[in-house]
Amino acid sequence: MSHSTALGASPAGPTGPTGLGAMPQPRLIHALILLVTCGLNVLVTAILGPSLPAMQAHFQDVPGVEYLVPMTMSMPLLTVAIVSVFVGELADRFGRKPLLVGSAVLYAAVGTAPLYLDSLYAILASRCALGIMEAVLMTVSTTLIGDYWSGAQRDRYMSLQTTVASTSAFLFNTLGGLIAEQGWRAPYTVFAISLALAPLMAWFLWEPRTRASMTPEQFAQDSQSFRSDRLGMICGFAVLLGIAFLTVPVHFGFLHGAIGVRSPAQIGMAYGINSLGVIAGTLIFGWVLATRLNVAWQLALGALISGIGFVLMRQAGDYQALTVAGFVNGLGMGIVLPAMVTWNMRELPVSRRGMGIGAFQSAFQFGLFLNPLIVVWLEQHGAGSRAAAVGWLSWAVLGLAAMAALTAVAGLRHGRR
Repeated sequence: MSHSTALGASPAGPTGPTGLGAMPQPRLIHALILLVTCGLNVLVTAILGPSLPAMQAHFQDVPGVEYLVPMTMSMPLLTVAIVSVFVGELADRFGRKPLLVGSAVLYAAVGTAPLYLDSLYAILASRCALGIMEAVLMTVSTTLIGDYWSGAQRDRYMSLQTTVASTSAFLFNTLGGLIAEQGWRAPYTVFAISLALAPLMAWFLWEPRTRASMTPEQFAQDSQSFRSDRLGMICGFAVLLGIAFLTVPVHFGFLHGAIGVRSPAQIGMAYGINSLGVIAGTLIFGWVLATRLNVAWQLALGALISGIGFVLMRQAGDYQALTVAGFVNGLGMGIVLPAMVTWNMRELPVSRRGMGIGAFQSAFQFGLFLNPLIVVWLEQHGAGSRAAAVGWLSWAVLGLAAMAALTAVAGLRHGRR
């Protein structure tokens, strides 16, 4: 059976390489461990934001502190973008579980390092190391979901990744402000949470059958369906998705300020409603769309809703309209992100699954990193305002929706021939 799935093909996916036998039966505990592990990536942006002003005041004598302190949040994102594809290749070649357990321990060690480091440059180095550990945790845990489950059940768990991440972001945004009251170092204690996951990983998870356990003949047979051109196309879409996905987290507050909304409580509520939209979108995808629509229609619907949200943001003139726009955009993003992740997963043979998922993570994280640069550049070179720059992004997202819809229609016509 082929492991490839065209853009307009059925959502069903493979269970594993031919001739390697059945895998052990995964249970809820395995899903919980892997989903919580995937959710750790939000700690970098969600828990630290409220403490950055106090951190900048602490290091006020360091030259360039106004640039260096924000980099404590952006450095891990860039590191993840650079190393994820290589992490995935290592997981294919040498196995998943040792990398995952080891990185969970090291994640806590380097994540909590700012508790005692007195040099801002040393803290930045520790954040770079954290990005490497985060790349391992995200890539390998996602790959293991693909290894342990298949078909509609796998699609649901992949959608729950975004659900867990959005819920965690909502909770940690609130928690970060409370913890920051204890000092700028205090939020870094939260990174020790991975120490609780490491023994659970070691006890409950198992090493699936991967390239590391294949004979050369099995590897050659399993790799026949791998298409690097299709992976490249998916990664190109992932960059665009990353750019679009970070628009609300980074720029929503600026959009509120532009219409005269200054209350942190009101802005925080709008962010929370956006997160609820993302959560709703992931649940709609996992329990409604994943088994009823093919990939092209999933992407078309999610991108259309998200693009409409961007258009509404551009036109919003008051708090209520902007908050509704944020919810609509989140709803679409909650559909299109798991649609992209599951599409990529179904395209990959087992022997290339880690590398392919790592490549997707690298592309998506690179898009996240590019977002502030692109939006600010658009604002300063033609758009004239942050809202107009966001409106310009809507054309790219709506273009993706149109492309996916045309592919879906073409698939229907081809099927009738």
